[in-house]
Amino acid sequence: MMKIQISSLSILFLAGLFSISTLVGCGGSGSNAPVSGVVTLDGNPLSGIRVTFYPEPATGNSAPGPYSTAVTDSEGKFSLEDRYENPGAMVWLHKVEFEWDEVDESALSDAMEGADGDGSADRTAVNAAKAQQNKYPKIPRIYENGGARQFVVEVPAGGLESYPFEMTSK
Repeated sequence: MMKIQISSLSILFLAGLFSISTLVGCGGSGSNAPVSGVVTLDGNPLSGIRVTFYPEPATGNSAPGPYSTAVTDSEGKFSLEDRYENPGAMVWLHKVEFEWDEVDESALSDAMEGADGDGSADRTAVNAAKAQQNKYPKIPRIYENGGARQFVVEVPAGGLESYPFEMTSK
C-alpha cells in the first residue's frame, strides 16, 4: 500500500491558489472600460435618472459580468461604476435601462392604502406623493425597465466618452 504525504507547504500553496482564483472571478476591474454619457428627452437633459448597463448573456454564460450604473447630474451627464465600485463598465455588449433614482413610488402606494393599511386613502399624503412625482418629467414607458425600445450598447476596450442617449416622447 502506498502512502501519500501532503506537506503543510502544499496545503498552503493550494489554499493560496484557491484564494487567488476566487478573487479573480469576483468583480475584478481588469475588463472594464470608462463609460460616460448624457441622457436627454426631446433634446433636454434629464437629471436624477439611474442609468444601468446590464451585460447581455452569451452562449453558455448567462451572467457574463457585473452590471454598471450611475445617476445623471443636472446636465444629464453620468459616469458608470460597476457593482463593485470599479469605474466603467465591462467590455461587452449591454442592455441599457433607465429609471428615476429619486422618485419614491411606495409613498404614493402607502398613501392610497391609508395610514394603517385599511384602504382609506389619506388625501393629503396622496397629493403630496403625486406632487413629488410630478416634479419629474416622465420617461416614456418604452424606455423604462425593459421597455420595447431598448438601447443596446457595445462597450469597446477604449471605452465610451459622452455617449448620447437621446429619448423622444413621440
